[in-house]
Amino acid sequence: MAAPLLLWGKYFQYDRAGEAVLLDPVTLESVLLDCDEVADLAGVSPTATHEALAGLGFTQDGPTADRREALHNRLNALGFNSTPQRISGLRVVLTDRCNMACTYCFVDTNTGKADMTEEELATGLEFLFEQNAGQEEVSIQWFGGEPTIRFDLMKYGDELADTLAARYDVDRVRRTVVTNGARLTDETIDRFVQREYGVGISVDGPPGINSANRLLLGGQPADDRIRRNVGRLVEVKGLHVGCNLTPTASNIGRLAETVRWIIEDLGLKFIYVNTPIPTGGEWRVNGADLARELYEARLTALGKGGMLFSVLDRAFQALDTRRPMLFDHMQGDRSLNAALLPGNRVSVCDINFTEPSFLHTVDELRQNPGLLAAAAKKVAPIPACGDCPALAICGGPSRNEQALIGGDTPDPQMCAFYTSTVAIAVWDNTGVQ
Repeated sequence: MAAPLLLWGKYFQYDRAGEAVLLDPVTLESVLLDCDEVADLAGVSPTATHEALAGLGFTQDGPTADRREALHNRLNALGFNSTPQRISGLRVVLTDRCNMACTYCFVDTNTGKADMTEEELATGLEFLFEQNAGQEEVSIQWFGGEPTIRFDLMKYGDELADTLAARYDVDRVRRTVVTNGARLTDETIDRFVQREYGVGISVDGPPGINSANRLLLGGQPADDRIRRNVGRLVEVKGLHVGCNLTPTASNIGRLAETVRWIIEDLGLKFIYVNTPIPTGGEWRVNGADLARELYEARLTALGKGGMLFSVLDRAFQALDTRRPMLFDHMQGDRSLNAALLPGNRVSVCDINFTEPSFLHTVDELRQNPGLLAAAAKKVAPIPACGDCPALAICGGPSRNEQALIGGDTPDPQMCAFYTSTVAIAVWDNTGVQ
């Protein structure tokens, strides 16, 4: 994938088969040029193409803008703020016990730490509903380890959530669970149906991949059991069941094949691809290759009547709406998903349970709501960000990335991933209008 040309020190020009797309990396405006217009653009201005571009706001005159400063100015003008207003959802980490030991899991499992208590769960849920009094919805996601190991706590939390929703005038409780699917019972499935759960099953790939990577603690493959339980879930009418797919060394290079198998053989139509998380201080994947694979997998899913969501969608949405998509730690209403942990702790980053700057008690958050800003990223933290076409889509590493890579400087593979997603998106029909 060829790097884009920098035009007039302001815009990025992506060329393909004689055509081109011009992208303003701050406003996210783009325009398609056909072969004749590209040739005309190479002429001495003012040609008809230069004049037409000027009419659309793509001018060659005037000083080259400081794109980092321009982006911050635009965010201020749009009223975008990276500081969350409240916590509207909790990833509830009931236990770190798990019946598996997947090597790539971002959670430390089976450490011997104590499970969450009913009192700790009640304190956390009370805080969640208190903060969302009068709101339309709060979300609760049961998580672990393997959360169904503490199915008793899930049932207790479900009953308590209904009581708290009535007390605090919250219209709806959205419940989800992330599970490996190996230990589901009739009782757990009945509970999912009764409470209208969204169920996310973690799957790595077809049997050859899953059997090698999803092993029970005793070393036996869990794939047969997982596929059998997925079949039971899919047969239940009205139950929303999807797949959580994590790119790993075992399935990268086979993501499209994996997605096809998930849809055709497992019968799961909704696939969420987890964002790569730096381990050992760096990304462990090739960013450009991953971007291309995710796009191929997306097209495969669409062709099979399914839906695949990944970080790639940030680029599509940003270019389609012409609005920055920088604050991946926040919901659209400026609320935050946080993690409720055993020991009366809350992590304001719901996928990092250990970084000290993210951890607070419920009482600390009540007394100082400004602590939620610990999750707010620093936009375009280094000068090189100003020369990046993904400026208003990536904007530099998240606070979690900064903690994991040990600084503000983005990982090179992260940069390659986001610049590649933009190159893909400008040619996608959601990005060129």
